[in-house]
Amino acid sequence: MKKIIKSHLLIHNKFLGALLYFKDKDSRGCLKLSFKNKVGGFVKGTDVPAKLPVPLKIGSPISLDVSYKFQDSLLEVKKVVNGKEQPEFYDVPLPISNCLFIIKLKNWHTLDDAKLSKCSLVLTPTNQSKDVAVIFSFLGDNGLPFMPQGYYCPMGMATIDLPEHPLNKMCIGIADDANNTEANDFNIYIPFSAK
Repeated sequence: MKKIIKSHLLIHNKFLGALLYFKDKDSRGCLKLSFKNKVGGFVKGTDVPAKLPVPLKIGSPISLDVSYKFQDSLLEVKKVVNGKEQPEFYDVPLPISNCLFIIKLKNWHTLDDAKLSKCSLVLTPTNQSKDVAVIFSFLGDNGLPFMPQGYYCPMGMATIDLPEHPLNKMCIGIADDANNTEANDFNIYIPFSAK
């Protein structure tokens, strides 16, 4: 496995996760976001067209990473619960017509402190709201990233150029989420159907 691009994703001066692009032994590209600390009270919701999000709650803290596999156009959410891997896969239809996923955080100020480095991508909340949504999107046919309904943020705040075609740029934005009524501090929303 050859690592190509690695970045630390920060919210202001707080560490959200490590973003890594690599090619596996068969030269298949993958973009992965890993979270440093275990996540407690994790909730996943799928926002499939014509259906409401269905939260699935896990009570004990888990390790978590989210990755997009370019060759198969699959989004994987991999949980490690009590040492056992639990991967879930979501079909991402091409051409891209939606953001890839959204992370909703309550009180981002509670994340670990981080030092700025050459490999840091820094997101700055527009109103310094403590509740935020971090949006991950490739570019659409019009050359612009997708913005979920109900949110507004500059999606070019953090971008990563990728050696893939046509999905050669990942845009990350951060939006205020003052109306977040979730009981948990960390939620991930995926606008695609499970495989």
